Amino acid sequence: MSESDSLSPEIARSSFDEIIEALLDRRSNPKLLSPLFAPEADWLMNGDQASWTYAGLRCSRDSILAYLNAFQVEFQQRALRRLETLIEGEQACVRYEMELQHRGTRNRAMLQCLCFIRLEGDKIVEVSEFVDSATLFRLRESRA
Repeated sequence: MSESDSLSPEIARSSFDEIIEALLDRRSNPKLLSPLFAPEADWLMNGDQASWTYAGLRCSRDSILAYLNAFQVEFQQRALRRLETLIEGEQACVRYEMELQHRGTRNRAMLQCLCFIRLEGDKIVEVSEFVDSATLFRLRESRA
């Protein structure tokens, strides 16, 4: 199957790749992400909600954008690099890393991430994100 081959009646592989690229590029500026998501989209971030504010399921585009905005208030994304992408049908798995800096402690670290994305037509309807939350916890810790 070539890059231009259709994966479904609604989306070509190259278009899906462009959506993934836009999602990653605009992650640090969530207000630019709105057009990528279906209104009823879901975003799941791994982790225990009792100990990690960002963990859990966000249902709706507005809830997803609020979550990403809150994340940006605490963490500054300094760089993002896509490492691998596997696209099959209307689903993709993306492995990437982000260099983050905690805005309070000024600590920096590289965060390893794995993200599963599902489209319907040309809109994202589901994201499941798995990150190294231990790294995020360490970024919050003050260095004495």
